[in-house]
Amino acid sequence: MTKEGLRFELRNAIQQAKEQLASVRKEDLQLRESDRLRLVRVDVIPFKPFTDERHYFLILFEDTPFLEHSDSVEVRDRTNKSRQRQQLSLKQENILLKQELASTKEYLQSSIKEHQATNQNLKAANEEILSSNEELQSTNEELQTAKEEIQATNEELNTINDELQRRNVQSVQASNDLQNVLSSINIPILILESDLRVRRFTPVAARIFNLIPTDVGRPLSDIKHNLDIQNLEQEILEVISTLNLKAQEVQDQDGHWYDLRIRPYKTSDNKIDGAVVVLVDIDTIKTRA
Repeated sequence: MTKEGLRFELRNAIQQAKEQLASVRKEDLQLRESDRLRLVRVDVIPFKPFTDERHYFLILFEDTPFLEHSDSVEVRDRTNKSRQRQQLSLKQENILLKQELASTKEYLQSSIKEHQATNQNLKAANEEILSSNEELQSTNEELQTAKEEIQATNEELNTINDELQRRNVQSVQASNDLQNVLSSINIPILILESDLRVRRFTPVAARIFNLIPTDVGRPLSDIKHNLDIQNLEQEILEVISTLNLKAQEVQDQDGHWYDLRIRPYKTSDNKIDGAVVVLVDIDTIKTRA
Protein backbone atom coordinates (compact mmCIF):
# COMPACT_ATOMS: atom_id res chain seq x y z
CA MET A 1 0.00 0.00 0.00
CA THR A 2 2.97 2.33 0.55
CA LYS A 3 4.33 4.34 -2.36
CA GLU A 4 7.51 3.03 -3.91
CA GLY A 5 9.75 5.82 -2.59
CA LEU A 6 8.91 5.02 1.04
CA ARG A 7 8.36 1.24 0.83
CA PHE A 8 11.91 0.09 1.47
CA GLU A 9 12.65 2.44 4.39
CA LEU A 10 9.26 1.81 5.96
CA ARG A 11 9.82 -1.95 5.88
CA ASN A 12 13.23 -1.46 7.50
CA ALA A 13 11.79 0.79 10.21
CA ILE A 14 9.03 -1.69 11.05
CA GLN A 15 11.58 -4.50 11.30
CA GLN A 16 13.73 -2.46 13.70
CA ALA A 17 10.71 -1.55 15.82
CA LYS A 18 9.75 -5.24 16.07
CA GLU A 19 13.24 -6.27 17.17
CA GLN A 20 13.89 -3.36 19.59
CA LEU A 21 10.27 -2.68 20.69
CA ALA A 22 11.18 1.00 20.56
CA SER A 23 10.22 3.91 18.37
CA VAL A 24 12.15 4.23 15.10
CA ARG A 25 12.39 7.37 12.96
CA LYS A 26 13.45 7.70 9.33
CA GLU A 27 14.08 11.22 8.07
CA ASP A 28 14.53 12.94 4.71
CA LEU A 29 13.01 10.10 2.69
CA GLN A 30 12.56 11.11 -0.97
CA LEU A 31 9.16 10.75 -2.50
CA ARG A 32 8.68 11.79 -6.13
CA GLU A 33 5.23 12.84 -7.24
CA SER A 34 4.95 13.75 -10.91
CA ASP A 35 7.50 16.55 -11.40
CA ARG A 36 8.13 17.48 -7.77
CA LEU A 37 10.19 15.93 -4.99
CA ARG A 38 9.04 15.68 -1.36
CA LEU A 39 11.02 14.94 1.79
CA VAL A 40 9.12 12.78 4.25
CA ARG A 41 9.76 11.77 7.85
CA VAL A 42 8.40 8.40 9.04
CA ASP A 43 7.93 7.39 12.71
CA VAL A 44 7.12 3.79 13.72
CA ILE A 45 5.89 3.60 17.33
CA PRO A 46 5.19 0.20 18.95
CA PHE A 47 2.48 -0.11 21.60
CA LYS A 48 0.53 -2.87 23.35
CA PRO A 49 -3.09 -2.46 24.53
CA PHE A 50 -3.93 -3.66 28.04
CA THR A 51 -6.42 -6.22 26.71
CA ASP A 52 -4.03 -7.82 24.21
CA GLU A 53 -0.66 -9.55 24.50
CA ARG A 54 0.43 -8.63 20.97
CA HIS A 55 2.29 -5.46 19.96
CA TYR A 56 0.86 -3.07 17.40
CA PHE A 57 2.68 -0.34 15.47
CA LEU A 58 1.58 3.23 14.89
CA ILE A 59 3.09 4.72 11.70
CA LEU A 60 3.25 8.51 11.27
CA PHE A 61 4.10 10.31 8.01
CA GLU A 62 5.17 13.98 7.99
CA ASP A 63 6.52 16.29 5.29
CA THR A 64 9.85 17.94 6.16
CA PRO A 65 11.31 21.08 4.50
CA PHE A 66 14.42 20.88 2.40
CA LEU A 67 17.69 21.66 4.19
CA GLU A 68 19.27 24.90 3.17
CA HIS A 69 22.97 24.72 2.48
CA SER A 70 25.29 27.60 1.82
CA ASP A 71 26.46 26.01 -1.41
CA SER A 72 23.01 25.04 -2.67
CA VAL A 73 22.20 26.03 -6.20
CA GLU A 74 19.79 28.90 -6.53
CA VAL A 75 16.75 28.15 -8.54
CA ARG A 76 17.16 30.17 -11.65
CA ASP A 77 13.65 30.69 -12.64
CA ARG A 78 11.57 31.93 -9.69
CA THR A 79 8.51 32.30 -11.86
CA ASN A 80 6.00 29.55 -12.65
CA LYS A 81 8.70 26.88 -13.28
CA SER A 82 10.28 27.47 -9.82
CA ARG A 83 6.95 26.62 -8.14
CA GLN A 84 6.42 23.45 -10.15
CA ARG A 85 9.95 22.03 -10.21
CA GLN A 86 12.32 22.32 -7.27
CA GLN A 87 15.70 20.89 -7.82
CA LEU A 88 18.05 19.79 -5.15
CA SER A 89 21.66 20.70 -5.21
CA LEU A 90 24.24 18.04 -5.92
CA LYS A 91 25.34 18.13 -2.31
CA GLN A 92 21.79 17.60 -1.05
CA GLU A 93 21.34 14.74 -3.55
CA ASN A 94 24.58 13.24 -2.23
CA ILE A 95 23.33 13.53 1.37
CA LEU A 96 20.06 11.82 0.50
CA LEU A 97 21.85 9.07 -1.42
CA LYS A 98 24.17 8.44 1.53
CA GLN A 99 21.16 8.25 3.84
CA GLU A 100 19.45 5.80 1.50
CA LEU A 101 22.64 3.73 1.25
CA ALA A 102 22.98 3.63 5.04
CA SER A 103 19.33 2.59 5.37
CA THR A 104 19.83 -0.10 2.74
CA LYS A 105 22.89 -1.42 4.56
CA GLU A 106 21.03 -1.44 7.84
CA TYR A 107 18.11 -3.26 6.27
CA LEU A 108 20.41 -5.83 4.70
CA GLN A 109 22.11 -6.46 8.04
CA SER A 110 18.73 -6.90 9.65
CA SER A 111 17.69 -9.30 6.89
CA ILE A 112 20.94 -11.26 7.31
CA LYS A 113 20.31 -11.58 11.07
CA GLU A 114 16.77 -12.69 10.44
CA HIS A 115 17.99 -15.16 7.83
CA GLN A 116 20.60 -16.55 10.22
CA ALA A 117 18.00 -16.89 12.98
CA THR A 118 15.70 -18.67 10.55
CA ASN A 119 18.53 -21.01 9.54
CA GLN A 120 19.22 -21.79 13.19
CA ASN A 121 15.56 -22.56 13.77
CA LEU A 122 15.46 -24.72 10.66
CA LYS A 123 18.61 -26.53 11.78
CA ALA A 124 17.14 -27.18 15.22
CA ALA A 125 13.87 -28.35 13.64
CA ASN A 126 15.82 -30.62 11.29
CA GLU A 127 17.71 -32.15 14.23
CA GLU A 128 14.42 -32.75 16.05
CA ILE A 129 12.97 -34.35 12.94
CA LEU A 130 16.04 -36.61 12.62
CA SER A 131 15.78 -37.54 16.30
CA SER A 132 12.06 -38.24 15.93
CA ASN A 133 12.78 -40.30 12.81
CA GLU A 134 15.32 -42.40 14.72
CA GLU A 135 12.84 -42.90 17.56
CA LEU A 136 10.13 -43.89 15.09
CA GLN A 137 12.52 -46.28 13.37
CA SER A 138 13.45 -47.81 16.74
CA THR A 139 9.75 -48.09 17.66
CA ASN A 140 9.06 -49.67 14.29
CA GLU A 141 11.79 -52.24 14.88
CA GLU A 142 10.37 -53.00 18.34
CA LEU A 143 6.89 -53.36 16.86
CA GLN A 144 8.28 -55.67 14.18
CA THR A 145 9.98 -57.78 16.84
CA ALA A 146 6.80 -57.83 18.91
CA LYS A 147 4.84 -58.83 15.80
CA GLU A 148 7.21 -61.74 15.16
CA GLU A 149 6.93 -62.82 18.81
CA ILE A 150 3.14 -62.63 18.62
CA GLN A 151 3.16 -64.68 15.44
CA ALA A 152 5.39 -67.29 17.08
CA THR A 153 3.16 -67.34 20.17
CA ASN A 154 0.10 -67.62 17.95
CA GLU A 155 1.64 -70.62 16.18
CA GLU A 156 2.40 -72.22 19.55
CA LEU A 157 -1.16 -71.55 20.70
CA ASN A 158 -2.50 -73.11 17.51
CA THR A 159 -0.35 -76.18 18.12
CA ILE A 160 -1.49 -76.38 21.75
CA ASN A 161 -5.10 -75.90 20.66
CA ASP A 162 -4.80 -78.73 18.15
CA GLU A 163 -3.26 -80.94 20.85
CA LEU A 164 -6.05 -80.02 23.30
CA GLN A 165 -8.70 -80.78 20.71
CA ARG A 166 -7.07 -84.14 19.99
CA ARG A 167 -6.88 -84.96 23.70
CA ASN A 168 -10.46 -83.78 24.17
CA VAL A 169 -11.60 -86.19 21.47
CA GLN A 170 -9.61 -88.98 23.15
CA SER A 171 -11.04 -88.06 26.54
CA VAL A 172 -14.61 -88.08 25.22
CA GLN A 173 -13.96 -91.43 23.55
CA ALA A 174 -12.42 -92.88 26.72
CA SER A 175 -15.36 -91.57 28.76
CA ASN A 176 -17.80 -93.17 26.34
CA ASP A 177 -15.86 -96.44 26.46
CA LEU A 178 -15.83 -96.40 30.26
CA GLN A 179 -19.53 -95.61 30.41
CA ASN A 180 -20.33 -98.49 28.08
CA VAL A 181 -18.12 -100.86 30.05
CA LEU A 182 -19.73 -99.91 33.35
CA SER A 183 -23.19 -100.20 31.85
CA SER A 184 -22.50 -103.67 30.46
CA ILE A 185 -20.94 -105.10 33.62
CA ASN A 186 -23.46 -106.87 35.83
CA ILE A 187 -21.37 -106.19 38.93
CA PRO A 188 -22.04 -103.52 41.56
CA ILE A 189 -19.11 -101.08 41.30
CA LEU A 190 -18.95 -97.71 43.08
CA ILE A 191 -16.10 -95.22 42.43
CA LEU A 192 -15.56 -92.52 45.06
CA GLU A 193 -13.42 -89.37 45.32
CA SER A 194 -10.83 -88.94 48.08
CA ASP A 195 -13.46 -87.08 50.13
CA LEU A 196 -15.93 -89.94 49.53
CA ARG A 197 -18.04 -88.09 46.96
CA VAL A 198 -19.65 -90.26 44.29
CA ARG A 199 -17.77 -90.21 40.99
CA ARG A 200 -19.23 -93.17 38.99
CA PHE A 201 -21.31 -96.26 39.55
CA THR A 202 -22.74 -99.20 37.59
CA PRO A 203 -26.49 -99.71 37.16
CA VAL A 204 -26.42 -102.70 39.54
CA ALA A 205 -24.66 -100.58 42.19
CA ALA A 206 -27.36 -97.96 41.79
CA ARG A 207 -29.95 -100.41 43.15
CA ILE A 208 -27.86 -101.48 46.12
CA PHE A 209 -26.72 -98.00 47.13
CA ASN A 210 -29.98 -96.26 46.12
CA LEU A 211 -28.22 -93.98 43.62
CA ILE A 212 -29.62 -91.86 40.80
CA PRO A 213 -27.66 -89.97 38.10
CA THR A 214 -27.93 -86.65 40.00
CA ASP A 215 -26.14 -88.21 42.99
CA VAL A 216 -22.80 -87.83 41.22
CA GLY A 217 -20.76 -85.41 43.34
CA ARG A 218 -22.75 -86.04 46.55
CA PRO A 219 -21.02 -87.37 49.70
CA LEU A 220 -21.57 -91.03 50.43
CA SER A 221 -22.74 -90.08 53.93
CA ASP A 222 -25.82 -88.37 52.42
CA ILE A 223 -26.91 -91.61 50.72
CA LYS A 224 -28.69 -94.43 52.59
CA HIS A 225 -27.47 -97.74 51.17
CA ASN A 226 -29.02 -101.21 51.59
CA LEU A 227 -25.94 -102.98 53.00
CA ASP A 228 -25.90 -104.26 56.55
CA ILE A 229 -22.59 -102.63 57.56
CA GLN A 230 -22.15 -99.88 60.12
CA ASN A 231 -18.67 -98.52 59.36
CA LEU A 232 -18.51 -98.55 55.55
CA GLU A 233 -17.20 -94.97 55.27
CA GLN A 234 -14.51 -95.63 57.88
CA GLU A 235 -13.41 -98.75 56.05
CA ILE A 236 -13.09 -96.84 52.78
CA LEU A 237 -11.09 -93.98 54.39
CA GLU A 238 -8.73 -96.53 55.97
CA VAL A 239 -8.07 -98.11 52.57
CA ILE A 240 -7.30 -94.67 51.06
CA SER A 241 -4.87 -93.79 53.86
CA THR A 242 -3.11 -97.20 54.19
CA LEU A 243 -3.42 -98.42 50.57
CA ASN A 244 -4.28 -101.85 51.96
CA LEU A 245 -7.09 -103.79 50.26
CA LYS A 246 -10.09 -104.81 52.35
CA ALA A 247 -12.51 -107.66 51.76
CA GLN A 248 -15.41 -108.95 53.86
CA GLU A 249 -18.74 -110.69 53.47
CA VAL A 250 -21.83 -108.54 53.96
CA GLN A 251 -25.58 -108.85 53.54
CA ASP A 252 -28.15 -106.42 52.22
CA GLN A 253 -31.46 -105.75 53.93
CA ASP A 254 -33.03 -108.67 52.03
CA GLY A 255 -30.40 -111.08 53.39
CA HIS A 256 -28.56 -111.37 50.06
CA TRP A 257 -24.85 -112.11 50.50
CA TYR A 258 -22.04 -110.14 48.83
CA ASP A 259 -18.26 -110.21 48.97
CA LEU A 260 -17.36 -106.52 49.68
CA ARG A 261 -13.97 -105.49 48.29
CA ILE A 262 -12.46 -102.02 48.75
CA ARG A 263 -9.29 -100.99 46.90
CA PRO A 264 -7.60 -97.56 46.39
CA TYR A 265 -8.21 -95.65 43.14
CA LYS A 266 -4.85 -94.98 41.43
CA THR A 267 -4.27 -92.50 38.62
CA SER A 268 -1.98 -93.02 35.62
CA ASP A 269 0.85 -91.25 37.48
CA ASN A 270 0.38 -93.64 40.46
CA LYS A 271 -1.40 -91.15 42.73
CA ILE A 272 -4.26 -92.09 45.05
CA ASP A 273 -7.43 -90.23 44.09
CA GLY A 274 -10.23 -92.09 45.89
CA ALA A 275 -11.48 -95.63 46.24
CA VAL A 276 -13.30 -98.37 44.30
CA VAL A 277 -16.00 -100.41 46.04
CA VAL A 278 -16.91 -103.74 44.38
CA LEU A 279 -19.64 -106.17 45.45
CA VAL A 280 -19.39 -109.77 44.25
CA ASP A 281 -22.57 -111.84 44.50
CA ILE A 282 -21.83 -114.89 46.67
CA ASP A 283 -25.40 -115.62 47.76
CA THR A 284 -25.55 -118.93 45.86
CA ILE A 285 -22.32 -120.12 47.47
CA LYS A 286 -23.48 -119.08 50.97
CA THR A 287 -26.89 -120.72 50.48
CA ARG A 288 -25.42 -124.02 49.35
CA ALA A 289 -23.07 -123.98 52.25
